[in-house]
Amino acid sequence: MYGVEFVVDSPPIALGVFGPLLAAAFLTWVTGGNLRQWVGQLFIWRVNGRWYLFVLVGFPIIFVGGSTAIYVALTGETIAPGVLPERVWIALFFLAFQILTAGLGEELGWRGFALPRLQDQYNALIASLVIGFFWALWHLPLFFQPDSYQAQMGPVIYLIDGFMLSILFTWAYNSTGGSVLIAALLHGVFNMTLVLYPHEGELDIAEFPYLMGVSRSVLMLVIAVLIVAVYGRTLTTRESIPGTEHAGGVSVDRPHNGGNVHED
Repeated sequence: MYGVEFVVDSPPIALGVFGPLLAAAFLTWVTGGNLRQWVGQLFIWRVNGRWYLFVLVGFPIIFVGGSTAIYVALTGETIAPGVLPERVWIALFFLAFQILTAGLGEELGWRGFALPRLQDQYNALIASLVIGFFWALWHLPLFFQPDSYQAQMGPVIYLIDGFMLSILFTWAYNSTGGSVLIAALLHGVFNMTLVLYPHEGELDIAEFPYLMGVSRSVLMLVIAVLIVAVYGRTLTTRESIPGTEHAGGVSVDRPHNGGNVHED
């Protein structure tokens, strides 16, 4: 669907972002899966409150602060914290938009459909890397749009981001018992951080410093390595990892038993 947007010169709201959701809904239906159970992952909200604190407060502070520090170390440039107060409200509106589009439109597909099925066959780390590759590939048409983040960062940086972010989102999804809500919130927050950097310039992706993007990738690499080091290939301390049954499908390897979700 991103390819369709590119041809028709992109409408104001990126319809392509709902491609994973629509594809997952169609495949769940045609394979005889439970659509209600698949969508129900979006309503797994009763997770440890620390997850909401981390996703909505801790992560943006750590990520923006850490990648800004790396950027300053790489360039020697000074930051401009004075621009941040006027960007807070913009960031909040951008966050809401990102959660409703990229968060919901993508996460019910990538984490809510593809990840559980891959985890029936592979460990969580391998499943994350597979999704990361196709996630980056899915954005390919955007590399031909000069004003896009993808075009400015280039395919290598963006592929690294895809792998590392996929590990981060799998960790969040698995650790919360398959909460697409938490994954969608984290996705929206990650995208929102683009407008929270203390650098001069208009809030336009075309003016986003290239080395700031590199700094984001470096920090994401560090975060992903730490997650793997601490949690191992399952990317969680939970004994039960969400699989196909949890997402409303029937595993090819074992009979349907109603899922395997455990509360914190």
